[in-house]
Formats: sequence, C-alpha cells, structure tokens
Amino acid sequence: MLRTLFILLILAGAALGIAYPLAAGNLGGYTVGVWRVYDRATGYAPAEANLSPSDAPVTVSLDVATKGPVRFDGGTLLTLTADAGGRTVLARTLDFSGAVETVINPQSGARLYHEKAGRIADIAGDRYVFTVGPGDTPSDAVETVDLKAEAGAFDLDPRTTPAGYVLMAVGLVGLIASFGRRRPKNPNSSEPPRKWGRGA
Repeated sequence: MLRTLFILLILAGAALGIAYPLAAGNLGGYTVGVWRVYDRATGYAPAEANLSPSDAPVTVSLDVATKGPVRFDGGTLLTLTADAGGRTVLARTLDFSGAVETVINPQSGARLYHEKAGRIADIAGDRYVFTVGPGDTPSDAVETVDLKAEAGAFDLDPRTTPAGYVLMAVGLVGLIASFGRRRPKNPNSSEPPRKWGRGA
C-alpha cells in the first residue's frame, strides 16, 4: 500500500513537472494576427483586432528588433495598453529584462527580443485596440516593434514545475526506502528448536 502511494506521487510529479510544461509549449493556440506597432521611420501606430469569446484567453507578446545587442537595465522600454468598449482591459510596462534574444543577422549583429506582454482572460466579443508607446528609458537601437496576439493560449503556471519535481523526488526516495525496509521476524512463525536427549 505504501509503495503504491509513492508510485502515485512519482506519476503526479511527472505530470506536473514534465507533461504539463510540454503541453503548455505545444498547445500554444493559434495566431490571431501580427501588427507592426513601431517603425523607426514612421513612429508608433495602434493595432486593432476583432476578437470573439471563443478566442479566450488571448496572449499578447512583443517582438523588438534592434540594430545590435542591447542590455536592458531594468528601466521601462515600452508601455502597452489594450482597450475594448471604452475600458482598459490590459496595461503593462515592459523592461525586457527577461526577453528571449534571437540573432537575426550575425554579420550586422541585429537582434530580436521576444517578451510576453500580458494575457486577456475574458473576451467580450468587441473590437480591441492595442497601443504601444515608449517607456521612461527608450533605446535608440530599436528598429521595429511587432505585436502578436495568440488565441486559446495555454499559459504555464511557473509554480507547477518545481512542485512536480519535489513530488517526484519525495516519491522516489520513499519508494527506495520502502524496498530497503525488512519486516521484523515473527518469533511465533519459526519452528521450535529440536530437543535432544532422553526427554526429546
């Protein structure tokens, strides 16, 4: 019974620590659209999208293309708001300190920085306007900014992966310990020693 419990802990940990992150990465939904919201030559421009309740949840991300590598020191690079029906449903300031960096052109050193900007859980079936603007520490290296909206996105809860590994570790240690334990011998289960001599 105890071994079964430890095996269940290992399976539950594997589901949270391994299967769930894989599902979050592979079930990313579908792309609603990609809009150029900033260009060095033309400046900033809003993006508009028609969303329906079936698109929920919608994840918004930004791709920043630069002339070369940029070190983001924690200041706000961009701001983002999303409005629908006269109300603001998303407002974020982005410093891109945790952005995913991709080299676009090794010769010129051009980079692309991808950052998740926010998530809209409930869609009212209205026209959404996404507005991107400069933060308090804009960078002259930024060439373009693209906004991407993905519908039906499956977000990963960062707490589940370490919890899954903890469950697997506890289950594995317990399972190994259960195999190492030996049941004490029952003195009544052994045959009585033979008696020798005349009275045997």
